[in-house]
Amino acid sequence: MSDDSTHPGRDAFARYRERLDAVGFKPSSARGQNFLLDPSLHRWIADQAAPGPDDTVVEIGVGLGFLTRELAARAGAVLAVEIEQRLCDIARGELVAAGNIEWLLGDALGGPGRSLLPRIGEVCEAARGRVLVVANLPYSVSGPLLAELAQLPRLPDGIVVLVQKELGQRLAAGVGHADYGGLGVLLQNLFDVRSLRDVSPEVFRPRPKVWSSVVALRRLETLPGDLGHGEARRSFARFVRALFGQRRKVLRTTAAAAAREIGCAAPDLPPDLAGMRAEQLSPQQVRELWSATANR
Repeated sequence: MSDDSTHPGRDAFARYRERLDAVGFKPSSARGQNFLLDPSLHRWIADQAAPGPDDTVVEIGVGLGFLTRELAARAGAVLAVEIEQRLCDIARGELVAAGNIEWLLGDALGGPGRSLLPRIGEVCEAARGRVLVVANLPYSVSGPLLAELAQLPRLPDGIVVLVQKELGQRLAAGVGHADYGGLGVLLQNLFDVRSLRDVSPEVFRPRPKVWSSVVALRRLETLPGDLGHGEARRSFARFVRALFGQRRKVLRTTAAAAAREIGCAAPDLPPDLAGMRAEQLSPQQVRELWSATANR
């Protein structure tokens, strides 16, 4: 494990700023590029994921490699994904001694139809031990990235991510809560979702205008039988997205649209259910509605 004398922190960021300036790089708010500078928080996040020597970690949005350093010291293998060439070059230079990192330059959502890059799925499927996703996710794409991870052929065993606090609340919200929605429904059918702690803007450079949260998603020990395969989870994700796409409309309308999205006939709904809205259904009830529709 690294210590504060070798790990970049807030006081040492001036050195990195000089290197970024030298290559003409300025963080993009559109891409959500905010560098987390607290070494103790890097270690804490890595500890929450707790990768071991047989585990493979996927980190999306490497930045300057601060969290990557901690993950490489614990995991058997790390797939480090970064969209920005200049950041990737700096991180690789800092971690040149780590022999267990595969660097993947590109947009993590650069696959067909804004899906995950194929290499991410390949690495997950080839992993010997657990597959863990650990990252300070770019705010702008956090939701779509988590939805795509849920549809991988091999579902990650655990996900520990730093996201905008508002999104963290949405992921963990239950039925009846104002933040409850389709992404939470999708993920809660597959993972135990918990918000671990809030993080102040003060520990980032540049400082975001909002607070962040560290959220942990632990794969359920027993997945619902009809969500055990990636193809089924992709169907479920499309169904949920369509069902919650018109939140104010009742299921009589939205269930038919969701059924068409997965190539099925509209389900026969009892009158009491037909008059409800999707946000009034629990995650399990949404899954049961999808299953009844898909298996007609």
